[in-house]
Amino acid sequence: MRTLLRRVSSGLYFQQADQWTPDAEQAHNFRSIDRALEFVRTWKLRGVELAFAFHDSDNITTASVEKTSASADYLEA
Repeated sequence: MRTLLRRVSSGLYFQQADQWTPDAEQAHNFRSIDRALEFVRTWKLRGVELAFAFHDSDNITTASVEKTSASADYLEA
């Protein structure tokens, strides 16, 4: 499973600093929810969601950063 960040308004995936891509395969893999949430907190990103890409599937599953139980600590720090 790949752990990605996706901009809610555009559907683009984070690739690298100031670069977003429509292709989940080219997106940066944070490898864990904790790393992705830490990145969101550090850079004060808003309007993004977690996206999970599974290796044997074209389906992407998303979860709201704000509704993630661990995110409260990250976003308030």
